[in-house]
Amino acid sequence: MSEYYLGDPCYVIPDDEWGEFCRIMRDDGEDFEYKGETCRVIGTGGDGDFGGLSVDAGIIGVIPVVLCDPDSLKNTVPSDARLINRFATLEKYGWGDIILVDDDPINGYHCECGWSGCSSIESEYNMASCATCGSMVASSCVHYTDNGAYCNEDCSPEEECEQCGTDFIPYGGDTLCDDCTYYSLCGCPKDDPSDSEDECADCKADDEEE
Repeated sequence: MSEYYLGDPCYVIPDDEWGEFCRIMRDDGEDFEYKGETCRVIGTGGDGDFGGLSVDAGIIGVIPVVLCDPDSLKNTVPSDARLINRFATLEKYGWGDIILVDDDPINGYHCECGWSGCSSIESEYNMASCATCGSMVASSCVHYTDNGAYCNEDCSPEEECEQCGTDFIPYGGDTLCDDCTYYSLCGCPKDDPSDSEDECADCKADDEEE
């Protein structure tokens, strides 16, 4: 049986107790005692919807169900709040617009780019869905091509170079692979994509002079 209410406490704390609850409450995610029970509450910075949790008092709490008005509990869960069986931690992430419940963002996503060391958590407004696999990727990690947004190069569809026919991953509208665009030794851009030399004439001349 679930032991805790997760949501805005204003919906379930009895009206005649709300003033007392607010006087005792702390909203920094740290524990406080109310009527002999341990509670946790964190400020959301505003009202609205936080991952399916409705907020009208600017707070989300983990409240023992024994403190909740039974009728209010029935009216609030599951439409605007949840019942959970653990005393979950509450904390803010980043600039405070994302709330973590036991390190799980309830109104955001873990970046799934797969890049080593990436631990980004972003709101849905700063995420993109990979056009191939559907992974949620932070905007700073998205691999963009003319065909869409992807979680990494492996998910990005390859195209054929219009000069040599080799498969390559295009960037910014490229239609030529690197081998047909640049000389391999000097890195200078080619005037003629069909040029098979590995160095441009100017750099080759400089090398001969040295």
